Amino acid sequence: MSDTPSTLSRNPHAQVGPTLVGIGAQKCASTFIHAALGAHPDAAVSNPKELDFFSAYFDRGYQWYRSHFAQGANKPVRYEASPSYFYDPRCPERLNAFDPSIKVICLLRDPVARAYSNHLHEVIKGHIPPLPFCDGLANNPVYLEQGLYSRHLRRWLAALGPDRVLVMLAEEISADPVSAAQQVYRFAGLDDDYVSPVLHERRNESDRARLPILRNVLRAGGDHLRKAGLEDTLARLKTTGPVSAILRANSQNMRDVIPPLADTDIANLRAYFAEDLRQLPPLLGRDSLPWDSWAAIHANDD
Repeated sequence: MSDTPSTLSRNPHAQVGPTLVGIGAQKCASTFIHAALGAHPDAAVSNPKELDFFSAYFDRGYQWYRSHFAQGANKPVRYEASPSYFYDPRCPERLNAFDPSIKVICLLRDPVARAYSNHLHEVIKGHIPPLPFCDGLANNPVYLEQGLYSRHLRRWLAALGPDRVLVMLAEEISADPVSAAQQVYRFAGLDDDYVSPVLHERRNESDRARLPILRNVLRAGGDHLRKAGLEDTLARLKTTGPVSAILRANSQNMRDVIPPLADTDIANLRAYFAEDLRQLPPLLGRDSLPWDSWAAIHANDD
């Protein structure tokens, strides 16, 4: 029987919410951070990963949201990640009003590469057919909206303050995933000496299952192991010969299906994001950014 408001109020675990929230941006290594925290023995992650409470489901109320963390109520760190939070202007104040102690992790990536990956994601999800990027962009302005990092990050910093916001770059996470996970652990207040096999897993952000039913079965088995606290066992299992072969055979890289960005696409996207990118390094305490889009700005300025 599902919980009603009365039964939730009698359950002390129903009053437990997240201590850490991933706010996006989409397609910026959020799955890796979720897995890294899910593998840590002192952390729990929501199921499903994306609850979209402060954006899409705020009308369901605090108890509904808290109920997703009841299983990890005994853990000192509880985490969920919803990329929709990053660019929704209502979310910073809603999250702050819910619990002014929650910390957030914001993940960024070269906005041009992120926009293309966003397009692949929409195709993989079946929201659109496998169209070229320019056609997908004409259908979905969120490809651009999510890449205005300075505009959105400024709202979060104003609402929460810099001490409660950790900003990481997907490119740096990919270059050194163990160090990135340890940075997250320290920010969350966890033991950063913990290193899980999960941190060494390679994730294909742009793959689609050839047989969705097979992937669903495999994921159901993986979810069962995660709920049993066997995240490390699952990571090792994926590397074994038979399982690894099945995973590879069932994977189709959408970058082989969708044409890459045309030169005109790249130029138009860089021009669109340029002014917002110029404002980003001061917000991050950086002098520069390790992105081709950033380099292009300075090449054009010179």
